[in-house]
Amino acid sequence: MIIEKVIDRASTSELWSFASILLLGITVYTFWGYLKSVLLSLKLSGPPTVPFLGNCLLIKERDLLSNRASKAYDLYGSLVRIWILLFPFFVVLQPDDLQTILSSKKHTNKVFLYRLMHNFLGNGLITSSGEKWSTHRRLIQPTFHLTILEKFIGTFADASQALFDNLDPLEKEINIAKFVNNCVVDILNEAVLGVPVKKDKDSVNMEESPFRQGKICVPQRFIQPWLLLDSIYHMTKLASEEMDQKNRLNDFTRKMIKTRRHIMENGPPSDRKCLLDFLIEISDNNKDFTEEDIVNEACTFMLAGQDSVGAATAFSLFLLAQNPNAQKKCTDEIDAIFGDDNRPPSMTDLREMRYLEMCIKESLRLYPSVPLIARKIGEEVQLSKHKLPAGSNVFICPYATHRIKHIYPDPEKFDPERFTPENCEKRHPYAYIPFSAGPRYCIGNRFALMEMKTVISRLLRSYELLPVPGKTQIEARFRITLRASGGLWIRLKQRREMAELRVSN
Repeated sequence: MIIEKVIDRASTSELWSFASILLLGITVYTFWGYLKSVLLSLKLSGPPTVPFLGNCLLIKERDLLSNRASKAYDLYGSLVRIWILLFPFFVVLQPDDLQTILSSKKHTNKVFLYRLMHNFLGNGLITSSGEKWSTHRRLIQPTFHLTILEKFIGTFADASQALFDNLDPLEKEINIAKFVNNCVVDILNEAVLGVPVKKDKDSVNMEESPFRQGKICVPQRFIQPWLLLDSIYHMTKLASEEMDQKNRLNDFTRKMIKTRRHIMENGPPSDRKCLLDFLIEISDNNKDFTEEDIVNEACTFMLAGQDSVGAATAFSLFLLAQNPNAQKKCTDEIDAIFGDDNRPPSMTDLREMRYLEMCIKESLRLYPSVPLIARKIGEEVQLSKHKLPAGSNVFICPYATHRIKHIYPDPEKFDPERFTPENCEKRHPYAYIPFSAGPRYCIGNRFALMEMKTVISRLLRSYELLPVPGKTQIEARFRITLRASGGLWIRLKQRREMAELRVSN
């Protein structure tokens, strides 16, 4: 009897030992990628951390971009360690390494942080991953073919003229960002939702549109990092307000979908189809592309398009005001294209604005609208001297890469000549990534460039842009997209009689 009890105890002990070893093995296997990422992060340099919070509070630094991001390569090297709570992230700066990640379809998934933007942007092309993203990208891509984009030039021209009409050259100082943002919203209202820039009595009143009142809460969640935990965040007033905003955006978009369906079914064919029309057609022909998908993608284009293109256009105008030689080359080019003709631009005209395009590209190098991108690594990759394990979280910082000195000498200088065909040919293709690159390259990049050329050229046909004394420096701030603290101030000097240059309606 005693011997049997000893044997039973021994068997039980062995069973527990086996179970413990098995549990340990499963735990190590499950978290092996995480553990490898932690070990790698300990070998790398990066900004000082705070216990448990990591580097979350960096977002509060007033000079984060100018003091850290712009000097990141010199301070930390080509691969930088960042901690978000207990999760290690790796900031990849070197173009060769960026190509390894961005060019591969194996690394197209977004990191968990993009879920924080679902209430703002919805689950559209920017925030989605996997099969959903791949399918939507394939279905929507043809909508951005140049033959379709050309039809939006009239919309760009009407909104540019409205911007011109709202400017007063007699004002000593103008915060051009405010005016440009209104112009971009007008463009998106018509191009995405089908609400004409030139209003008539039957037009939808867009003054109270929820797309004019958007507020993103992600920065506040980083400032109070415990709010990064959804279980805590969902109990806050901030979450309730954000959800109310999402519901307003969705309800308004559904209303516009209903309106556009009615017009498509009952109205005469329109020369100006909007993106919503194309999304409805995609949904009608693809059962897996639901009305919810239309709402998400429309919200994505409306909200992301406002911030990114508005900022890029305002930065470009401001930098041209600070650099009269570059501005003069732009105006000479525009005068050669249009002469005394009052017509709006054509696709051919926009193509011929080569120096203006160089100026826009240099503005986007210095102030990329989206200064930070994130990816999840799908498989182990070799980056320079280090291996990133599968599942690693990666940050890509165009603001920092665009300031690496051996790629862009004197990186803070505004120099459009960097984007001559010859200089572009010499440079690594992944050294310039304002629209990202690879499979997730911004689907609307050509739309944005055409839009910016139309707006900027319209102003340069009439005005000389001048700096405002005491307001010639940019204080860039990170707010998901780039912002200029205090605005972007310029003065306007009339080049010719305005009456001679008004674009024909």
